[in-house]
Amino acid sequence: MQWLWCWRCKSEMPMLDEQEFAEVIALFEPGARSVKKYRLETGAPFQSVPLAKHFEAMLTGYEAITGFKETNPNAVWHHRLSLYGPPCKKCGKPLRTPKARLCGSCMTPSG
Repeated sequence: MQWLWCWRCKSEMPMLDEQEFAEVIALFEPGARSVKKYRLETGAPFQSVPLAKHFEAMLTGYEAITGFKETNPNAVWHHRLSLYGPPCKKCGKPLRTPKARLCGSCMTPSG
């Protein structure tokens, strides 16, 4: 785990390495099955599903590794170190992807 600037969250967030990410995402499938069952039983539209409740195990796993209490299960998907590039030479924030040619924060070319 490493703290790194997340351009989606606009703040420093704990990012998972590949092993940690695999451990946490393994807990995604039970949550997805729970959401599907809930929607079939209630007829609720996806927007009204209490995601934090259904993905509680995944969020608890993320918190156990990072010490950060995340409430949005979708955020865990982009808090993965391998998705980000090296730090920008000008502002120091990570490039948005490993192949990015422009810093998304200060618009400085990376090459």
